[in-house]
Amino acid sequence: MSNIVKWALIALAAVAAGYAGLRVTANTQKEACLSGEGRPAMEACSFVVKWGGGDNKTEALFKRSRLYARQQLHDRERLDLEAILPAVNSAGIAPARRAEIYAALSAVYGRGGDVQKALKYSEMAVQTGASGPAVYLSLAGAYIDLGRHAEAVALLEKAEGLEKNHTYYNALAAAYSGKGDYRAAYAALKAALKVKAPRPVLAATAKQMGMVCFELKLYKEADLYLGYAQRSGADCPECPLLLTAIRESLGAYQ
Repeated sequence: MSNIVKWALIALAAVAAGYAGLRVTANTQKEACLSGEGRPAMEACSFVVKWGGGDNKTEALFKRSRLYARQQLHDRERLDLEAILPAVNSAGIAPARRAEIYAALSAVYGRGGDVQKALKYSEMAVQTGASGPAVYLSLAGAYIDLGRHAEAVALLEKAEGLEKNHTYYNALAAAYSGKGDYRAAYAALKAALKVKAPRPVLAATAKQMGMVCFELKLYKEADLYLGYAQRSGADCPECPLLLTAIRESLGAYQ
């Protein structure tokens, strides 16, 4: 065997061994990415994103986006989700996964204030088969932000599987208020206040209830709820002015 052939075979064997080693490493990293949590999983996903291809890369990007979301790194989450979009309709991506991707995009755009994109991907998630509460609430929120209150009411009233908690009732009350149906909003918030929740959640609901009571000229109740919201630390810059107007109407300052 000539030296040239010998060295060629040695080089070929080294390449083959390197490739086999890379495959083993890639499989290990993929498993660590998809089944792990925290920084180790994030680093494993980054390896698969860099060296993997096809559906492996798509799955790694999606898992890494979920890890970023849990750490409130929403800009990075959005970038990973957007990187998936060119491949989201490939044969290897199941409809359930596509629905998850669209729902995640809707949530991240909603947080960023891009209502049109939040609406677009919420609707795509529902069309693809998503049925979880988050996607329906996101879609309802986008409708409310765009002034499409009747559609928000219809969606929330017919959506199945939604937990009747403060988030649900507050969204329903906001949709009713947008339609000018403050009586229905009042009823929704009354139902919310019967549900146990942490103090900050109760404060946010009380603030909304105070606003609705003010619209209904139920000033004593408005005073009660807005006062509670203010004392409980709700974000309510308008509360002092409203409470002053309410108490003047009630003769508190006469």
